[in-house]
Amino acid sequence: MNKRHTIVVALSALMLFSTSSCKKNMFDEQVYKEILKQEFPIDPVDAQQQWNLTMNRVATINVPASLKGQKRLMVLTDNPATNSKATIMAENKWYNNGDNFLVFAAPKEQSTFYAALEQTDGSLLIKEFTANNLRASIADATQIAKPANALGYQTFTYCFEENYPEPGDYDFNDCVLRISVESGDTPNQRKINVSLAATGADKLIGAAINILNYKYSDIESIEIQDGKRWDDGYPASLYLLKDTETKQEGRNGEAVIRLFENASWVLVHNQADNVGALVNYKVNVTKTYSETSLQINPTVKTYIITFKESATALLNNFSLLNIDPFVVTNYNGGTWETHIYNYKHNNVLFEGVNQDSGNMTWALCIPSGTFRWPLEEHIIGTAKGGVITGAYRESGHAFGQWAANRNKAQDWYLHPTITEVY
Repeated sequence: MNKRHTIVVALSALMLFSTSSCKKNMFDEQVYKEILKQEFPIDPVDAQQQWNLTMNRVATINVPASLKGQKRLMVLTDNPATNSKATIMAENKWYNNGDNFLVFAAPKEQSTFYAALEQTDGSLLIKEFTANNLRASIADATQIAKPANALGYQTFTYCFEENYPEPGDYDFNDCVLRISVESGDTPNQRKINVSLAATGADKLIGAAINILNYKYSDIESIEIQDGKRWDDGYPASLYLLKDTETKQEGRNGEAVIRLFENASWVLVHNQADNVGALVNYKVNVTKTYSETSLQINPTVKTYIITFKESATALLNNFSLLNIDPFVVTNYNGGTWETHIYNYKHNNVLFEGVNQDSGNMTWALCIPSGTFRWPLEEHIIGTAKGGVITGAYRESGHAFGQWAANRNKAQDWYLHPTITEVY
């Protein structure tokens, strides 16, 4: 019996008895972990690895009383006067004079940030601050001209494997989402912008977002800016996410945004040659076209979340680390959720099996809006027997080195092997 057959049999038994009090006796968790370890591309994995490249930081930005009527207070990744790729990490359109506390999600390796007060003419008052001293005063800021291009929002890339709870192929391109967060039009609103960037899945793969630290009952409404669901007009019966409401309630009262039922259909169904097609295409994971491989401009949806007044006290703390995007797949007759490692035990919409897969992962959160995911059939990175390979293998900046030691090569995602990434 090969390893793949073994894990299918073991997990079939687990699924069969998943609601039974006897389930712990029907599934050998240690065997499962050993199979995963053999298949996983890193050996050994850092025993304390949490697959986390980001952290929340809190900046204290002081706005003097003499500055009133400005447009918004922000934390930026860079100074727009010297870097046209500067993006907004946090913003407050309703700031106060005096100290303001802005929470933002930052890459662990980033040490320099910029406080910015946007004036009515679009110019900016800019003040640099560092991770060692998260405090800045606009009183002695430098004024710069209005940026030539409107400032965009910091974006994270979420990369998923489709095969959980089985081992994956570890190209992390089966579903790729790019997500940013911004203020809404009122103090109790936030907007979440979601781009479906790629899918290399062989099977049906859906997606949703769990809004962390908020309950379904905390939210007044969730609206789609253009009024259309991604899978409006889907020509088949819904198999995974049967409830079509955008705002959904999780099993334990969680607030959930429904994204889509079928990643491939979302990307291809409006193409001239594929209108309504249910053929499972691989999209944006190859550099050549074929009968089942395409390159298509990603689609974007903006979700407007209106929180109830009783739930707005913590909204100034809302950042990209307040969301838990996950994908949904079918395995052995059951519906399974795949989350990033921090939330791997979450069973938000579907009852899952309470088993532990060790410190392997099927999903990654990359603190970059330009991350280049591996091409189909190119593993993201390996480290076994001292040999480093994969799409991210540059010495000192390799995925495998980070996986083996969480404190090293934390910038690996900035160093692709160009021929092996999209």
